[in-house]
Amino acid sequence: MNSSDATVAGTRAPAVGEVAIADLVIAKLAGYAAQTTYGVVGMRRSPLNGLARLWRGPYSEGVDVDVHDGEATIVLHVVMERGINLAQVTANLQEQVRYQVEKLSGVKVRAVDVHVEDVRE
Repeated sequence: MNSSDATVAGTRAPAVGEVAIADLVIAKLAGYAAQTTYGVVGMRRSPLNGLARLWRGPYSEGVDVDVHDGEATIVLHVVMERGINLAQVTANLQEQVRYQVEKLSGVKVRAVDVHVEDVRE
């Protein structure tokens, strides 16, 4: 640290830097929100994420995230409960994921796409 970097407390406002949130963090937030939504009984991994799921963790399985120009597009691959109104539950799922990701990360969500991969008891 050179002398120009050192400042006396209170003599200069702290510098405000940039905050970057990894796509994996957004995927985990979205996955947790999805798995806690009524009617979702599981996530199905995306065909694109074969080996990557080993290090991504349980909450990001079945979630694809693309961040472009500061806005996230989230794709969920879900297994739904048999006998529920799929249209109503998927609309609720989209809203819950959008709300939780924006609230917890501050990243604007452009779209939440839901792919219902299976239904089961």
